Amino acid sequence: MRPASCAALALILAPSITLLAQQPAPDLESGTRLRLTYLCAPDGQPALEPERARCRSVGTLVQLDAGTIALTTGESTTSHGLNAVSRVEVSRGYRSHRLAGAGAGFLLGGAATFVVLNSGGSTSLCNRSANPDAVAPLECLGLSALGGLAGAGLGFLVGGFIRTERWQDVPLERLRVSLTPRTGGMLGLSLAVLF
Repeated sequence: MRPASCAALALILAPSITLLAQQPAPDLESGTRLRLTYLCAPDGQPALEPERARCRSVGTLVQLDAGTIALTTGESTTSHGLNAVSRVEVSRGYRSHRLAGAGAGFLLGGAATFVVLNSGGSTSLCNRSANPDAVAPLECLGLSALGGLAGAGLGFLVGGFIRTERWQDVPLERLRVSLTPRTGGMLGLSLAVLF
């Protein structure tokens, strides 16, 4: 580009370049774990149904430039055009499901204890209509709660072993292409991912 053309282009794009400079620094760098959703179709055929022509790829970021994003998935590296990418998500680590496990365990443990205490006919511990020696309703409720606490403890332990990956969307409108001045009066093209 000629210096005059570069200057005119820089003046036109100056507001957007300034806005980009004010945003927080991007944290997408090589080695970041990403999940991409992109348009895909069988080889040589156009995608006829867009809702069925979406594929997903999970891998480690290798390269991000103005037109493509490349991920390493296992032993291979795949490149995707940014125009075909409909969703970009960044991994925020793994989380366990201890609290959900404890909640489910409490409900199941309490319900199971209640059923056991109220079954058995004439030997039922909580059914006064079948067993005149059954304990008081409040005591049965307390025993059911104890069963729920035991279930919550077991659910907490089991939920600790169930781990899922947390993903955070990177809005596609935040993928920005900007011009930066280079030596010799030239402008360079760069891409930034802003959060």
